[in-house]
Amino acid sequence: MRPRVVAAAIIAVALCSVQLGGAHAAKRRPEAKTKASATARAVAHPPLDPLGAGLGTPVPVFDPAGRALDPWWAALDRAAQGKAIARIAFYGASHTAADLWTGTLRRRLQARYGDAGHGFVLPARWNLGYRHQDIATDATPTWAIARHLRAHGAAVGDYGLAGLRMESQGAADWAEIRTTTAHALGRSVDRIELWYRTGPESGDLMVQLDGAAEVLTGRGAAAVVRKVWTVADGSHALRWTPAGNGTVGVDGAVFERGPHGVVLDQLGIPGMQAEIHLHWSEGPWAEQLGWRSPDLVVLAYGTNDVAEPQDDDSYLAVWQRVLGRIRKAAPQAACLVVGPSDRQHRQGRKWVGFERTATVIALQRKVAAAAGCGHWDAQAAMGGPGAISRWIGTGLATGDRVHLNRDGYARLAELLDHALHGGLYGRAKPQRRE
Repeated sequence: MRPRVVAAAIIAVALCSVQLGGAHAAKRRPEAKTKASATARAVAHPPLDPLGAGLGTPVPVFDPAGRALDPWWAALDRAAQGKAIARIAFYGASHTAADLWTGTLRRRLQARYGDAGHGFVLPARWNLGYRHQDIATDATPTWAIARHLRAHGAAVGDYGLAGLRMESQGAADWAEIRTTTAHALGRSVDRIELWYRTGPESGDLMVQLDGAAEVLTGRGAAAVVRKVWTVADGSHALRWTPAGNGTVGVDGAVFERGPHGVVLDQLGIPGMQAEIHLHWSEGPWAEQLGWRSPDLVVLAYGTNDVAEPQDDDSYLAVWQRVLGRIRKAAPQAACLVVGPSDRQHRQGRKWVGFERTATVIALQRKVAAAAGCGHWDAQAAMGGPGAISRWIGTGLATGDRVHLNRDGYARLAELLDHALHGGLYGRAKPQRRE
């Protein structure tokens, strides 16, 4: 599962100029006050199609208190009424980073509640397993990627919202992001943001928005600047290149539109575990998460964990710290831990599951419940231990017995979509006890 790093790049964008430093540029919405009931609601929601035939089984969110998803459901209430955008920050490893699972979930939600844009985009395709769906990106392959590596040990660094930053000082480098023409969703935006670094020795960015040139000054106090453009709703393209007078750093971009709908920020890094969050400087990361103001934060880790023996108490402690950060940075948001998918390894001539999988799921449930978060069992949704063999046999998973293919991730997205809506339609009510 270790990622093979590739130099290639992806792109980002933006809207007016705001500097990270003191107060947040965007105020958070007050925490939604909703009832714990998962039954009848006052707001009519677009219908959720019945779960299609195929592998997998409906699995409800494990939520002993019955309130973990209330802020998310309240956000969908507002979206259904045309009052606001419902936002998801979706962290994870390779299942997430490919944007096939998250991309399908984004499409399903936007088809019902409205296309509010792709959301946050990491600015470089630095890994073969990293993609974005329903948005067009391109870049030179020579941008460097700043991120935490295992070789850095316990070190902590400022890597922003997604734990990644693209850097270059070469005037020959460029990056571009455009609304898509390949799908009905993602064709239009009316707000664009570019998040870039300033510093005493930082270089300038030469930017073109739909061909109109602009220079963003990099020299100044160390900070992240949030450049924001408001544009006519429609197709748009943002392109930039270093001016060549110093190193430039770009944390990401945002493409959004409209007053309501759904946005899902894909924030995956292949090969990671939840512990990666503890290697990101908490202040800058929390500030940028505040800019996105999510209504639901998803942490989809565990598939890598099952292959690495770890003391249970240490594993719990890591998750407690990670969830503590999420709760502190986004107190208005619902929180959902997504457990490991089914995975196998070779033992002699046989393919067998990892013994630690059940332990990882149990520990995740315990720590999620203690933090007031929900937990969704991806392995159970696939059909339980050994399910990966059946998914391979029906053409839904790859031969590495870890990853799914496009059709497989689409099926997993359908299963998760139903779990996220259990409290809105009277189905699959939150699971209150093991």
